[in-house]
Amino acid sequence: MRKSITYKITNILTDSEGYLSLRNLSALMSDVGYLQEIDIEDKIDMGRYRWIVYKWDIEILEPIKLNDEVTITTIPTHINKFYAYREFLVERQGYLVVRARADFMLIDIDRLRPVKIPAKIEEAYGHEEESLRPPKLKYSKDLDFVKDIQVRRADIDTNLHVNNGVYFDYVKEITGINDKDIEYINLVYRNEIRNKDFVKGYAKREGDIIEYALRSTEDDMVYSLGKIKLHV
Repeated sequence: MRKSITYKITNILTDSEGYLSLRNLSALMSDVGYLQEIDIEDKIDMGRYRWIVYKWDIEILEPIKLNDEVTITTIPTHINKFYAYREFLVERQGYLVVRARADFMLIDIDRLRPVKIPAKIEEAYGHEEESLRPPKLKYSKDLDFVKDIQVRRADIDTNLHVNNGVYFDYVKEITGINDKDIEYINLVYRNEIRNKDFVKGYAKREGDIIEYALRSTEDDMVYSLGKIKLHV
């Protein structure tokens, strides 16, 4: 089952250069996915469950700019035990400009643990052939400390942890790159940032590849990590 929504890119969604920010791109894609969840899960008891995103893989074929009108289509492709996979296609005037995949886990909110996705949920979402298979990446621990990043009250969402989209802002902060320069970004959520005033940002660049990580200030706990490929 697919769902599509069209959005006009206004000032509030763009960065200082007039390009749709990664944070807001992920928010728009998440919005389409959430509205589809409402449609699909209308007759399923989801009271004890909550979806969380585990990983993003986003390929930007062409940057999206102020005043662009884009249509975002979400496609739940398949489920594999604890993971549900959802693709996104972003089109401008009928041309594909962004494609992405988000990997989700289903959390039992009473036990705060991932659960195997029930058959009734898998059946409700259905299956569709994958069009995007992200590469299997290896991550290095040998990154350079860049800076401490302050966690603002405005970064916290209704789940009382740093909102998923804010991580993209943190990544830009430690790498110093602009939205329009990104060709591909991989972002993995390892642990929630909760009840923290600061997190440590690490990064290392080799050619057009940047690897990054967000870690705890008290120990070596990893909150998030990933890789970026820049336009050349």
